[in-house]
Amino acid sequence: MNPSAAQQFDYRWSPVHQINKMKVPKKLWPWLITQDSLTAKLHSVGALTVEVLDDAWGTPTVRERKRLKLSPRDAARIRTVLLKVDGIAVIYARSVIPAKSLKGHWRQVKHLQNKPLGGYLFQHRQLKRSAIEVTQLPKHMFPNQPQSLWARRSVFHQFGPGILVNEAFFDEIHQLKSPFGIV
Repeated sequence: MNPSAAQQFDYRWSPVHQINKMKVPKKLWPWLITQDSLTAKLHSVGALTVEVLDDAWGTPTVRERKRLKLSPRDAARIRTVLLKVDGIAVIYARSVIPAKSLKGHWRQVKHLQNKPLGGYLFQHRQLKRSAIEVTQLPKHMFPNQPQSLWARRSVFHQFGPGILVNEAFFDEIHQLKSPFGIV
C-alpha cells in the first residue's frame, strides 16, 4: 500500500445524489449508498477480519478537519484498517476520531484493536449518521489496485464533533456475493 495513502484521502467529496450512477460499477453502487453497517453486510457474505494498519494519535487532513469542524490544534486518533472477507482485502478504511468525541461509551473506541469500528458504532441506538459523500480516487493510490477506486465517507454523531469514517472499495469487493439481493 502506498504509505502516503492516508493523506491522499484529501479529495473533493460529493453528496451521493450528485454522483452519476452510470460511472459507478453496478455491483458497487449498493455498497456506496447503504446506510446500513458495512461490517454487518461483509459479515453476512463471509468470514470478516480486520487488519489494523495504524491506530494512533495523528493529524487529520485539511478536508477531514473541515468536515469535523476541528481546529488545527484539535487532537484526533487516526485508525486505518483493511477489512477482509475470507482473507481477501475488500475495503481500506480510515477513521478520524477527535479526542473531543471520546466520551461516554465511545471512550472504548480506542481499545478496539482488531475489532471493526462499524460493528461497535451500530450497536448504539442514539447514533446519528450524516449524509454519505462519495469520491473517485485516482489510479495507483493503492499499488495492488490498477483501477481508480470509489470511496465514501460519513460522520457518525453521538459525542463531540463525531467520528469521520472514510472507506475505499477495492475491486475484490465485486467478487463477493451481494448482500443486497439482486443487483
